[in-house]
Amino acid sequence: MLGSLQCPYYVQRALATLLALKARRPVKIIYDRKEEMAATTKRHPAIVRHRTGVAKDGRLVAQDIEVILDAGAYVTLSLVVLSRACIHAAGPYRCENVRIRGRAMFTNTVPNGAFRGFGAPQTQFAGEVHMERIAEALGADPVRLRQKNALRPGDTTATGQRMHKDCAALNVLRAAVKRSGFRKKRKQWAGSGRGIGLALFYHGAGFTGSGEVMLASKAALELTGRGARILTGTTEMGQGQRTTHAQIVAEALGWPYEAIEVAEVDTARVPDSGPTVASRTCMIVGGILRDCAKELKAKLGRLTPREYLKRHGPLVVTRAYEHPPDIVWNDATYRGDAYGTFGWGCEVAELELDPDTCEARLTKFTAAVEIGRAIHPVIAAGQVEGGVAQGIGYALLEEVVLREGRMANASMTNYLIPTTADAPPIDTVLLGRPYRHGPFGAKGVGELPLDGAAPAIVNALRHAGVDIRRVPATPERILEALCASR
Repeated sequence: MLGSLQCPYYVQRALATLLALKARRPVKIIYDRKEEMAATTKRHPAIVRHRTGVAKDGRLVAQDIEVILDAGAYVTLSLVVLSRACIHAAGPYRCENVRIRGRAMFTNTVPNGAFRGFGAPQTQFAGEVHMERIAEALGADPVRLRQKNALRPGDTTATGQRMHKDCAALNVLRAAVKRSGFRKKRKQWAGSGRGIGLALFYHGAGFTGSGEVMLASKAALELTGRGARILTGTTEMGQGQRTTHAQIVAEALGWPYEAIEVAEVDTARVPDSGPTVASRTCMIVGGILRDCAKELKAKLGRLTPREYLKRHGPLVVTRAYEHPPDIVWNDATYRGDAYGTFGWGCEVAELELDPDTCEARLTKFTAAVEIGRAIHPVIAAGQVEGGVAQGIGYALLEEVVLREGRMANASMTNYLIPTTADAPPIDTVLLGRPYRHGPFGAKGVGELPLDGAAPAIVNALRHAGVDIRRVPATPERILEALCASR
């Protein structure tokens, strides 16, 4: 057992491995809270600059975007985070002329790495706050500006990816605006100290480009006397993947849900299903399991599981990821289908600004998301609510304070995260345009809802009279912005 090691987490993993080899015993690394916060990777801080050419009628005609990420002292995953950040930087909008330049910079801080959203929250925050400023400069309605430029089926992204029938930017925008009463409240609340703001966004599901091909993920089904057992290397971390995977398999086999069990993740027993990241677990691994179930069903024929085992003995069906031939990506040119599909979202934040403390208090949040077919709607809604709550922290509370490259507020007393007192009522709307290659039409949902929360909140602050250009929008920054505007 290792403790109190003041070195990067991946060095500790190497040390644990060496100790396990020498001792021939399992070795576990245990962090206390302070060590965990001080030593592990953080979300990449980012500077994002936009220059946008807009026609008189509001059409985007040119976008020039610069993305700079703080990588910290070691590279870790900065290059792939930068990749996703840049691909999402132009937002869910059509524009014929786009230039996006990205750099990850070496600094003297704790290394930065993977975090929910993987670069997309940083760049889409900048893009959506910028869209609000474009609307103001044109004297245009922010909803109509987004409607005019939103991607539609047949349009292409900055990488040349063509949108299919499941492109739902307009659908989520209209649903969120209608459900929240956005236009009426925006007009009524002008100059009142209350604000309402929205953000339109999307998130690529699965690994970028040829990532899924290189992973070559596998999954398996093992026949049991009462049904089937799922064998995957994916991690249940509270997102409900055990439930959704069992639902997918049960549906494909035509068996009751109770006939499906999920094996514990033991690498000596289960196949490598790839990492549990990138909003891929339901869509990619669930799709492999669906194929396993189809093969298992064909092998059984008319026999029951018990009859098959008695006659033929054990049966395990293993399948690997099969890349759809109509999804094409070129790693050399960075052109083509960056993702198999996108999830789509529009979120509306409503808040009140305390004139004495300069605190922004959220009163309501509306989240309209399109995730293909929701395999388990309650679980999907929970993912949306969790993403919104995390986005509230990103927008208003959570800030890593660094001194001489080290985290100075590595405790829960001075690194603030949202509690139930900070979370407003969240109205979640699930829309579905099935993805042609997803299991029963499912897409990824885990990261999507985080992308829009911060820009929606900052745009609501702008409607309330506060010009915020950096998050979190703490009371100190709000006071500073108010003083600068007077």
